[in-house]
Amino acid sequence: MSDQVLIQCGPADRAGRRVVIATLGNHSHRDRFDADSEFQRRKFREAVISKFGLPDAAHEAIESQIIAAADREDENGGSIWQPSVVNLQQVEPRQTDWLWDQYIPRGAITVLDGDPGLGKSQLTIDLAARLSRGDCMPPQHAPDDTYTPRNTLILNVEDDPARTLRPRLDAAGAVPSRIHLLNGMDGFDGEEKRPVVLPLDLGVIESIIKQHAVGMVILDPFVAYLDSKLSMNSDADVRRCLGQVATMAERTGVAVLLVRHLNKKSGQSAIYRGGGSNGITGAARAAFLVGTDPDDRDCRIFAPVKCNLAPEPSSLSFEIESVDTTSRIRWGDVTGLTAADLLQTDKQQGGSKCDQAKEIIADILADGPRGENEVKTACVEAGFSKATYWRARKSLNVQSEKTDFRGEWLLSLPGRNGVASHDF
Repeated sequence: MSDQVLIQCGPADRAGRRVVIATLGNHSHRDRFDADSEFQRRKFREAVISKFGLPDAAHEAIESQIIAAADREDENGGSIWQPSVVNLQQVEPRQTDWLWDQYIPRGAITVLDGDPGLGKSQLTIDLAARLSRGDCMPPQHAPDDTYTPRNTLILNVEDDPARTLRPRLDAAGAVPSRIHLLNGMDGFDGEEKRPVVLPLDLGVIESIIKQHAVGMVILDPFVAYLDSKLSMNSDADVRRCLGQVATMAERTGVAVLLVRHLNKKSGQSAIYRGGGSNGITGAARAAFLVGTDPDDRDCRIFAPVKCNLAPEPSSLSFEIESVDTTSRIRWGDVTGLTAADLLQTDKQQGGSKCDQAKEIIADILADGPRGENEVKTACVEAGFSKATYWRARKSLNVQSEKTDFRGEWLLSLPGRNGVASHDF
């Protein structure tokens, strides 16, 4: 019966959404969504199968028809999008503008990966402080105000502004008036405050960048701001979001720094060790890894993983030193250690498969609620069976909540309310 379902698609609007209508006899189902989104296609299929009383096996046939109908509409000129072709002879080459010479480019995305507790957030605070003073970036030294001071916009769900962020900024010598924190979206007409969501709130972020002359935006961690309807493990979802972020960065000239935890796939190249889809690294022009010096457990290493816009820079060492009741970064020398060297000491934790799956689930949910499909996919891709996934989930007492009547289940750790522990 599924092959008798007729799927019709309208033209895509500027947001990529189109009207999609499924018809079977006297029954019909209509929705408006982005047919390029795997998640949104699946929601439409589930609604059609439920409404028409079709077997689950109908998913594949309906999926193919949605894609084919959308392609036919675009081929017939139904899309409002028109090709934009540029002759490269008319394109003038330009130099890369750097926030941190050879390390962090302006107008682009940079990714900072590393396990929790190694000082990734602390490092971002040090960079924001240097930027606020007009100081140079490591390993060079120069008097304050040598460079033009710039503002930083921080989005951080892990650290308390009064007890962690401000003390660390003060210890790093920041000019507080040049640091701005976006900690949510205020409601109106009685609506409660909500978290910042990407790409939904990207326009708000751009307006703040322009209003406060922001030079750097920090998303710590990135996964906490990705729309829960999008999956960190889906290339299509991640690239759709970060494509818009990259365009905004290029348009404003701001440097965007994404902080990300490592996955549990030991033995892989550093470029594949960042949590979620590798599309995140693909969208970045530069990527770095923070790890521990194999010969000195108190020393941290900031090592390049990817740099598309310049020769690969040197790895740098740093330590975290205590200052009164807080801490700050103290940069060391250039080092020959590479990201691969840092990952050689990154061994798979012992214990049963269930224990290892529990670590993956806890890592993903540490930054707040995420979709069930994303969590399950991460476990399956790491080589665990669905039965092991369910045992690990039950052992962690993972909480689940439906987003809406036909929406995806959101998973969260008990008693965390989506708030993760400190990165440092």
